[in-house]
Amino acid sequence: MKITDVEAIQINPKLAVRNSAQKPRFVGIDTQTVFKVTCDNGIVGWGDCRGHVDLPASQIESMIDSNPVDYLMAPVNPGVSGAIYDAVGKHLEVPAYKLIGQKVRDRVPVAAWTRPASPEDLAAEVQRAVGEGYMTFKMHSCNYYCILEQTRAVEDVAPEGFRFHWDLNHNRPLNWVLKIVEKLDKSPVVGILEDPLNWRDLEGWRRLRNQISIPLLMHVPQLGGGPEMLHGCADLYMIAEHGIPAAIKRAWTCAEANVGCVIQLTGGTLSKAMAMHLGAVVPNLSHSTNLDAQYD
Repeated sequence: MKITDVEAIQINPKLAVRNSAQKPRFVGIDTQTVFKVTCDNGIVGWGDCRGHVDLPASQIESMIDSNPVDYLMAPVNPGVSGAIYDAVGKHLEVPAYKLIGQKVRDRVPVAAWTRPASPEDLAAEVQRAVGEGYMTFKMHSCNYYCILEQTRAVEDVAPEGFRFHWDLNHNRPLNWVLKIVEKLDKSPVVGILEDPLNWRDLEGWRRLRNQISIPLLMHVPQLGGGPEMLHGCADLYMIAEHGIPAAIKRAWTCAEANVGCVIQLTGGTLSKAMAMHLGAVVPNLSHSTNLDAQYD
């Protein structure tokens, strides 16, 4: 089997009707690129990613006449990786996860997601997500809504066992973080804190982790993951946004370090499918965050 063509198809997926009156809030997620890898035996592999992406002609030329197996662990766009795994899996008549490792679970928890929202809009989004079966929900904090008011709005509508995944954006002043986190630690719904501190403040992360009960999640460790894990910075580490090969390596590193990981592939349904295959095999997985629920 040889690759005969690689295409990058830019699309603008339609946002969910419920968000039609708030398009400015969702700017930036209304662009995707679908990747199509065609092989000489008629097999076509598909993948996607967030944003409009152009593949350099040199990259496409280097892939033509190559066996797609050669790219299973290549440092390419995650959407291209998804298309490669799709093509090879179809050729071998096996699911993509079997190309990654031994399956360890039949179901992968998936988090719903939304852009920063008012307490009222957030409560409605949480109710919508719970109605669709989601029990984990991620949102970034922002400067124009009170994080405590937002959290109380979630507490008012969330069922027992629901986990709210707060992303604090790694750019807040230390004094603010310490005061807010102390209060969030008492909330029955806050289940994960992502990037409460600057990524390079390893000692601050370690100390904060020892002071609170909420698991800390570090988004794509800037030093590669090893130094952060050795320093005891976080309970969970983000994988997949820097590519599938890196995600596979970091996931097993997390397992060896006895910490967990969270998958984040922010494309469409094809990205979510790849995330589910990855999630079927990686150890110590908390959940996966994807954006496909934001589209019709």
